[in-house]
Amino acid sequence: MPILVLGALLGIICANIMIKSQIILPMYFPHILVISMAAYFGAIEKAPFTAIMLLTEMIGTVQQVLPMIIVTFVAYYILDILGGKPIYEDLRLQMNYHKNIDK
Repeated sequence: MPILVLGALLGIICANIMIKSQIILPMYFPHILVISMAAYFGAIEKAPFTAIMLLTEMIGTVQQVLPMIIVTFVAYYILDILGGKPIYEDLRLQMNYHKNIDK
């Protein structure tokens, strides 16, 4: 899923910045990566529970569930405050717009 890849890329960037700034230890890199994937997926899809369940199932442990819940809901609410729409709903509206133009 491209959304998970984009979340992973953002997680890599954030984790590297935090490691170089000595905010976190390098051993937490995978945790930041997974949490970032869940947060990005939950915000873009506007489905935080789906993101949390999907990533928890993918990693196979519940060790990161609480931080994942917190960060995913923060990302969800920030996108909501900024007026973001779920990506698939927005794409559907754009497709209908182009169909109406072609007629």
